[in-house]
Amino acid sequence: ARNNMGNSMLEAAALTGLIGAEPGTVGLTGNTSLGVLAVALNLDWRRGDRVLLLDGEFPANVIPWQQAARRHNLALSWLDSDEFRISRARALSRLEDELKQGVRLLAVSAVQFSTGQRMPLEQIGQLCHQYHAVLFVDAIQAVGIVPLNVQALGIDYLASGSHKWLMAPEGAGLLYVAPQRADALQPNLAGWLSQEDPFAFLERAPGELRYDR
Repeated sequence: ARNNMGNSMLEAAALTGLIGAEPGTVGLTGNTSLGVLAVALNLDWRRGDRVLLLDGEFPANVIPWQQAARRHNLALSWLDSDEFRISRARALSRLEDELKQGVRLLAVSAVQFSTGQRMPLEQIGQLCHQYHAVLFVDAIQAVGIVPLNVQALGIDYLASGSHKWLMAPEGAGLLYVAPQRADALQPNLAGWLSQEDPFAFLERAPGELRYDR
């Protein structure tokens, strides 16, 4: 198990460089959906928070936010993803109008699955941060072929699987969390490997068996 953990750390470090992230901000998941769910179900939501979604997105980047909305009484608003292809200027203007009304989080794919449209993440990130909205990006259609720099683009959270342009088997993915956004996540799902130094009681002494790590 320790060898597996070491390999995981090396893999996460490689993925960190691939998306322009800081060390220690990328973890491995099982797939894109688990990365989306990790944010959607663990963010410190407030009743009435608005979440902005795009009609036309792959369901992996919609259904978890609907789940969060039901659980935390959030308000969902929608934009048309295809409008960014038809008239980018008009779409960005409508996005800004929504953000002006107050949005807690915008969820968008880096590349739209049905059209291959590459979304204007730089402009979207600038608008989100101008109006104090969190930007979540589903990047499975982009990582490995489309250059991404989460810091330069102002991305707060990013999730991806590995079976597209990373050309790996299904069952592996990544989650990026910007350092300033980590404290907003509350670990509602945790197991024994979620602890710091989880193998201490097995490797050192029974007295290391603790539940407060």
